[in-house]
Formats: sequence, structure tokens, C-alpha cells
Amino acid sequence: MVWWWPWGSSKTPEQEAARGPAALERKCKSRRSALAGCRLANPDKPMEACKNLELAVVTCLAEGLCKPHHEEHRRCYTSVYKTGHYKGQGHCIPYEEAMKECLRKQKRYPL
Repeated sequence: MVWWWPWGSSKTPEQEAARGPAALERKCKSRRSALAGCRLANPDKPMEACKNLELAVVTCLAEGLCKPHHEEHRRCYTSVYKTGHYKGQGHCIPYEEAMKECLRKQKRYPL
């Protein structure tokens, strides 16, 4: 018996990345628009209010452009959650900064 799923994609991340920057932009578009809306809604303190949305955009972009840094951040975040130590504090900030620096070198950060 053969199963066929017409709505999904079975492409590997490498195949997705090979499609180019346009595919990455489409993938991260909703996060970018959420960040833009947050910044418009919070003109006084956009950095404080929109910090998590900015990290979501950085993580999305790094997944396609800075794979080693993204994987390190993912491992840190997963381990913090699995151990129950996550309390909203910045346990993985060094990995977040590494992703941002990688994107900065590619002129994709600041957003």
C-alpha cells in the first residue's frame, strides 16, 4: 500500500535551503509581520515589548542561514525546557547572540 499526501512536502532542510533566500523569506514572513505590528503597537519601548518576536525572526532566519549557531541554540533551549529550569530567564543568551552575530555578518540583522 502506498500513501500519498498531496498537501505536504517531504523535502529535507537541505533541499529547502537550496531553494534560495526567497523560500526563507516566505517561511519567516509571518514572524516578520508580527514583529512589525508589535513595534507599531509599542512605539515607546519596542525592544522590551517585542523581544520574543524578534528572537523568533532571528531563529527563523538563522535556521536557514546560520545552521551551526541555530542548532546550538536549539539544543540549549531544548535542554533547558526538558530539565524544567526555564523560568523566562536568558539561559541561552550566548547562543542567541551568536545567531545575531552570524546574521549581522550577512547583513540580515538588525531587523
